[in-house]
Amino acid sequence: MFRNQLMATIVWAQLFVLYCIALLAFSTQNESHMFWADPFIKIIPIYASTWLVIFMSLILGWYCFKKLGWAGLKRHTPVTQIIAGAGTAVIVTCIIWSIFGSKLPDFVPAEESSRPGFLFGMVAGYGEELLFRMLISAPVFFGMFRLLAGVKHIYRVFWSALTAVLIAAIAFVIFHELGETDHTLMWNLIATRMLVPGLIMGSLFFLLGPGFVIFMHASMHIMIPLLFN
Repeated sequence: MFRNQLMATIVWAQLFVLYCIALLAFSTQNESHMFWADPFIKIIPIYASTWLVIFMSLILGWYCFKKLGWAGLKRHTPVTQIIAGAGTAVIVTCIIWSIFGSKLPDFVPAEESSRPGFLFGMVAGYGEELLFRMLISAPVFFGMFRLLAGVKHIYRVFWSALTAVLIAAIAFVIFHELGETDHTLMWNLIATRMLVPGLIMGSLFFLLGPGFVIFMHASMHIMIPLLFN
């Protein structure tokens, strides 16, 4: 069930790719947006990262659609997860806005704020889901699940998910450090990246479902530049 839900979620997540393409066509980005963009998408030139995310996602989305077909897509789409994830993003950002106004609190990293703008914010947020959840966490989970064939099912799932979460979280930190331009290790930022998007969101990917996490995270990157300066 998880595999099919993930593939259906990936198909529907191409909506965020279309959003990125529309922003590329009809909006402009400036030096400030590039400066504040997530270091993850600055490992290579930022527009190369943007198109890499777009093409990789479209290829993966097409592959998943071909596997499922229309009937499978309708049957396995985790509608509740997707609505809950997007709804959570809207509710959380609106609550923060009602408390702090149009300026995000200081504990929010600049790369997660509105400073990168609509396009680079989405490229980073959705790109993280594409790489760390769809292309690292999920394959590690399925690979471990096969390796643990003789283990009791509940432990097989647990150890497979735990391994996937840990590997993806470590990869998350490494890829973000690779994109940092000052090459200075900021341990509080490393700990935040490891804990929140790495371990917590990585765990929710398996506990609440792929539709919830992917749509929550990507929707956050629509709401944040809408509500905050």
